[in-house]
Amino acid sequence: MPLAQATRDRLIAAGTTRIAAALIKHGLPQQALPGLRPLSPFQDALAGEAGKAIDACPAGGVLVVEGSTMSVPVALLARRRVAGVISDGPLRNGAEIAGAGLPAWHRPPGSPTWPQVEAGDVILADRDAVLVIPASLAEQVAEEAVEAQAYEEFVAEQVSAGGGVYGLHIPSGEHARRAFAAWRRMRGR
Repeated sequence: MPLAQATRDRLIAAGTTRIAAALIKHGLPQQALPGLRPLSPFQDALAGEAGKAIDACPAGGVLVVEGSTMSVPVALLARRRVAGVISDGPLRNGAEIAGAGLPAWHRPPGSPTWPQVEAGDVILADRDAVLVIPASLAEQVAEEAVEAQAYEEFVAEQVSAGGGVYGLHIPSGEHARRAFAAWRRMRGR
């Protein structure tokens, strides 16, 4: 099943730090692809389904290049509407890719190897990390991360207003649940 735009948007809004925390709760602590560096510090974050070949990469997907140092045909990627590229090696035409505005992450020589990426997994990449999310969990962890972000905003607002964190920092108390629910209703969230 293709990645829904709403899920893609929630993943990007939550960011890799919150999504990694949600994945840990699901028993997946090692979902980051180590050693990857963005081609440009100014590129956008991305979320999309992994494709292991250009002709199999869906529109909005992320091309996963494994096992070689290669040149990626930018014009073909643009025609297929690929959202970005990740590579386990250096990209020979990195300047061309960055110049085209295509978000890309690559691994310089000597960096640690990464876990297996399967076609259809969801790739989430931002300035902090690149994560592999099992497709079956993408929607659930996106929702959990959005909930965690809302709760963090609620607690920060309570503290800024002079309230203490007792009973709020761990959202298990009935008082915290009621206060959070009221806050959400007031914010329309």
